[in-house]
Amino acid sequence: MLTDLEARRLLDAVKTLISTKPIVFPSLQSYVTLEATSSQTNDKFQIDIHRKTLNVKKCTYQTRYKKSINLLRIDIDGPPHPNPDGTEIPCPHIHIYREGYDDKWAYPLSSEINTNPHDLIQVLIDFLEYNNIHNAPNVISQIEVN
Repeated sequence: MLTDLEARRLLDAVKTLISTKPIVFPSLQSYVTLEATSSQTNDKFQIDIHRKTLNVKKCTYQTRYKKSINLLRIDIDGPPHPNPDGTEIPCPHIHIYREGYDDKWAYPLSSEINTNPHDLIQVLIDFLEYNNIHNAPNVISQIEVN
């Protein structure tokens, strides 16, 4: 388990994607995982882009540390999230690691990232920026139109 201070240090670290090839945004029912490192902390991260369903508007962006610790997650066009205190946060929302709760708390996306939740490519670009990825390549869209 991480402390809040350790999680914040990891989130704030400048990160570099290992591959500088353009990111091919996943089509429906698929996902992409990007590998990143931080020269400041010598840590490794995985950034996932999931399009698990046939819903063209639904997407999840996630930053993992040590493969299984979710530091950040954005959910677009999913169900409301019930927080541990019983409050519900509608989509789009962002999960930020919290000591003792992992990623069980969600917050309105607009409280953390100023982005257009209807533009999945732009959300990815803003998510990479929020993650302090300094070498984000171009994104190639395969998004289906409805």
